[in-house]
Amino acid sequence: MDLWTIGLVSILLLGCAAALMFAHVRTWRHAVGAAETGEELNYRRRQFRRRMQTSAMLALLAVALFLGEWLTGVVESRWFAIIYWLGVLAVVVWVGLLALADVLATKFHYDRIRRSHLIERAKLEAELRRIRRAQGNGHSENDAPDTE
Repeated sequence: MDLWTIGLVSILLLGCAAALMFAHVRTWRHAVGAAETGEELNYRRRQFRRRMQTSAMLALLAVALFLGEWLTGVVESRWFAIIYWLGVLAVVVWVGLLALADVLATKFHYDRIRRSHLIERAKLEAELRRIRRAQGNGHSENDAPDTE
């Protein structure tokens, strides 16, 4: 590829990485103030680290793409090119693994929250049924069978 094209792609990728880092910091600051439990704050801390590392790796990839295109034109060694691009590929794989870890961590975190809400809802519904039985014949106006 042309060095100018790679340069443009690298600049765009750097800009995206910087924007993501800025967004992660803003989200982290909001999460610190809004966290209700230590578990939630711990989840947010790990999420912030994962996402900042992913964004930093994207910035590294942007630089590596540009340098790789330039260096492979300057250095004539095939082994250098192979090792260099395998290193870049390793960074890409690492970014993918971090993304997968973030997806799974988010899924498990929200599944845990959903499960606790379902348990709390079941407890509240049981308590409501107990109170209704204690107040009358066990039927509320909404529960009464239709007599029509």
